[in-house]
Amino acid sequence: MVKILIVEDELIIAEDVRSMLVKMGYEVLGVAMDYQEAMVFLKTTHPDLILLDVHLNGTKDGIDLATEINQRFKVPFIYTTSYADLATLERAKATHPINYLVKPFKQEQLFTAIEMALHQLAALENNSIDSEPKADSFIIKDALFIKDKFKFTKLNIHEILWIKSDGNYLEIKTLHKDELIRATLSNFIERLNSQVFFKTHKSYIVNLEYMTNLEHNFVTIQQTKIPIAKNYYDVLVEKLNIV
Repeated sequence: MVKILIVEDELIIAEDVRSMLVKMGYEVLGVAMDYQEAMVFLKTTHPDLILLDVHLNGTKDGIDLATEINQRFKVPFIYTTSYADLATLERAKATHPINYLVKPFKQEQLFTAIEMALHQLAALENNSIDSEPKADSFIIKDALFIKDKFKFTKLNIHEILWIKSDGNYLEIKTLHKDELIRATLSNFIERLNSQVFFKTHKSYIVNLEYMTNLEHNFVTIQQTKIPIAKNYYDVLVEKLNIV
């Protein structure tokens, strides 16, 4: 689940935004009313995205906070503001927000802004702002974002046990649940950490951190045996430096 921090100094607006986010299936980490409260949240939580009001009460506003976020926390943010004057826009653009929302906005507009932000982040992660992310999933840092109806669900990559190819789809087995996405195995493994994930078969990728046993024909991930082809077995033995 995508984790979002709200930074908004008007409580009624903040609670309205919180309600919209919850309805759309996002996890709200909290609401910060000013720069200082936001800093506390950022030091103690790990949001995937921040909804940041440009105009905050206090000596430091949302743009000051954005500068701090860029320097210390590296968390993407969407600006929200009731003011769209040129001077504000120019000052805000200098902090490189992932998107910009003018208040008041509807749930559909909020959803669109978040979805576009996630797609843009996926493109940036692939080192090409012009690249087109996969329709059903994409990877940002250590998380896989899977399209689930009208929202994205976050799946921590380190929780993946194995991945099985089934035609144009991949079955993803995790510690807590199973997922199905539209993708090919060869393209998908290129986006994973090759030090952790290993292709054992034309149809399987496994997470070596959960490997409990290795045989000539099988690799055991926790209690499940996954087939391993001979050529992949030889590579894995060499990779593991078995003596």
